[in-house]
Amino acid sequence: MWNKFREYLRPQIWIKKEMPYTTRRVEIDETTFYLARASQNDITALLDIERSVYAGQTPWDRWAFTSELSKRKTSLYLVLCQGTEVVAFVGAWFSTNEAHITNIAVRPSYQKRGIGHFLVHEMVSLAHDYPSQKITLEVRASNTSAQAVYQRLGFTVVRTRPNYYIQEKEDAFSMCRILSQ
Repeated sequence: MWNKFREYLRPQIWIKKEMPYTTRRVEIDETTFYLARASQNDITALLDIERSVYAGQTPWDRWAFTSELSKRKTSLYLVLCQGTEVVAFVGAWFSTNEAHITNIAVRPSYQKRGIGHFLVHEMVSLAHDYPSQKITLEVRASNTSAQAVYQRLGFTVVRTRPNYYIQEKEDAFSMCRILSQ
């Protein structure tokens, strides 16, 4: 994670305008949700979702989310809400040639409904429109269900990153999808 973050901080040519995103109603698995740009007010919900997904842990802390949500020209975080409850989120960094999905999580009670697939597909579409040449992400080597979702969306493993998840001493697969322009 930190290696990718250092790559992100390397000087690059950035698009100078804020990334636009309009809140919209979406249907997933015959359920109505609202998809919106995440705001600072959503951070508590994002941390709560992380705790529910990662056995009480929060891989990203409040500071990390605060920092990411303030970078409105180079990152976009989306929340999926049912009523007033945030049920899932996804975030990505955008540069002139690459989009990188940084984080995605779905509350356990909403998993296995196609929400993760929908959110990744949304980021792929946004990356294509940005326009990025490719979209990348890292996934735990043990997370075979997420890997299957990413593969169905056209991502392929490009390399293994040993001990990427430092605390757990777990490898990650770097995955990439080339976007046709």
